[in-house]
Amino acid sequence: MITLLLILALIIAVIAVIFALQNTAAVSVSFFVWQFNQSLALVLLLAAFVGVIIGLLTILPGSIRTRWQLAARNKKIASLEKEIEELKEKLTSAEQRLQALQSTPPVGQSESTLTSTNSIEQSE
Repeated sequence: MITLLLILALIIAVIAVIFALQNTAAVSVSFFVWQFNQSLALVLLLAAFVGVIIGLLTILPGSIRTRWQLAARNKKIASLEKEIEELKEKLTSAEQRLQALQSTPPVGQSESTLTSTNSIEQSE
């Protein structure tokens, strides 16, 4: 992409040089109280340059705002991803504790108590 932009800038520069060489006639320019005589090419190139600068200054605030919003969103995404990882770890540890609780008998009950409880349940 950068190479394409450099090639485009070179083409524009070559066209500007050709334009300047072909338009050397002097023109009189009046702006408010100022008045000066310059070549037509210089006046037109200066006007184009000023137009580009004004255009860039117009776009700049929106571009800065967009970059700030993007940075804030990237920060939010990073924090949410970290939170997801922490919750996954908690879920995994909770599942392991649940499996451990399901595989071991309750504390305080011996095997004889369990068999007597089972026989009482079967007789009912």
